[in-house]
Amino acid sequence: MSERQYFYLEWGLLTLAAPFLLFPTVRTTLTLAALLALTLFWAVSALLRRPWPVTPFNAALLLFSIAVAVSILVTAWPEITFSKATGLLLGFGFFRAMAALRTRKTQRWGWLVIIGLGVGIAAVGLLSARFSVKIPVLSDVIARLPARLLTLPEGPEAGVSANQLAGVLAFYLPLALGLLWHAVHQIFTPAQGPSKRNFGGWIISLGFLVVALAVVAATGGLLAITQSRSGWIGGAGGLFALLWLGMLRTQQRWVRWVAIGLLFIILIGGGSAAFRMPSESWDRLWGEAVAMETEFTGRISLSGRVEIWSRALYAIQDFPFTGCGLGTFRRVVPLLYPLFTISPDNDIAHAHNIFLQTATDLGLPGLIAYLALLGIAAAVAWRIDAQQGLPLLAALIALHIYSLTDALALGSKPGIILWAALGLLAALAQESDLAE
Repeated sequence: MSERQYFYLEWGLLTLAAPFLLFPTVRTTLTLAALLALTLFWAVSALLRRPWPVTPFNAALLLFSIAVAVSILVTAWPEITFSKATGLLLGFGFFRAMAALRTRKTQRWGWLVIIGLGVGIAAVGLLSARFSVKIPVLSDVIARLPARLLTLPEGPEAGVSANQLAGVLAFYLPLALGLLWHAVHQIFTPAQGPSKRNFGGWIISLGFLVVALAVVAATGGLLAITQSRSGWIGGAGGLFALLWLGMLRTQQRWVRWVAIGLLFIILIGGGSAAFRMPSESWDRLWGEAVAMETEFTGRISLSGRVEIWSRALYAIQDFPFTGCGLGTFRRVVPLLYPLFTISPDNDIAHAHNIFLQTATDLGLPGLIAYLALLGIAAAVAWRIDAQQGLPLLAALIALHIYSLTDALALGSKPGIILWAALGLLAALAQESDLAE
């Protein structure tokens, strides 16, 4: 089998399996068939000397996989763990397929996959999310949005959480700014300057710049509409991280001045918007009595998050090596560590902190492996081409700043973006090694 045929076969299999692994209880028989097909494909690939790609992530990923397997074995609620496990397996599949993209041509397809995932998740979220009005000035905009045109299988009756959508958008905002960086770089790089570019080339570059500006505006606008504090802080953190990393990495003076200018624009613009915001809007958005939507139908206050974090710490203390079981936080807390300030009718799906949630799901070994994956990703992103590595690193930073007070839990449907990004970093690391 040629490389091209193998490439199409792997991505075709992932595409066909994805709906059943994302919604595993809708057609259980087909889900099991998808699991079997992926397992057989990987086994046959190993026999044909196409094993798991060699990447800097493999050791940490092996430890993480062992922790996941232990978590699956110890779970007391296999029906909950099953859906999270299939989501993680799909994430591993995307990591493997992305990491195998060894040439620049195929890595462009990898970027298209990440873009496609973002567009798809944003579109589904926009059509199925429930947007509440936390800031009065956005009420007219929210009123014009479609009212739940799409209902997801296995989804909550109240619709997709706007906070979850905000986490995805926070991840993609630095990537959108990275696209803008690339568009500006194409115009001002001396090797492609006015003296070496015809009129048609300038039109294409300017068109690309307009598209990049539109992508940044759309991503930032959707993030604003979600009115998620965690998402806003994550997105802002990602932008600051990208600008700061760019200043540290670049040798071109004009890039540093552009980054400094953007930092000032963000600070001045954000300060002006904050100054003009009515006091009642601040009270509604940041006040202690503010109710914040959970992943499903419940609403929790800021102090409620602290209580949830304390329950996660109790669970980690009681199950430090195995965790409570993948995805079982929503069952363990009401049973063993009841909440006092939050109604038991609320479905608290996760710990609202990705690190606490990972340790609760997988135990401390799983948390160590997860932190190792992030550390390796940061090292790889810093070493490879700046225009590709730094936006990915800033996106991961944005996602995990958001995840300090919220989370795209392990195995969740939008969590696949994390594994796709890690896989692309693994592929870019291989190309960098080959170039050296």
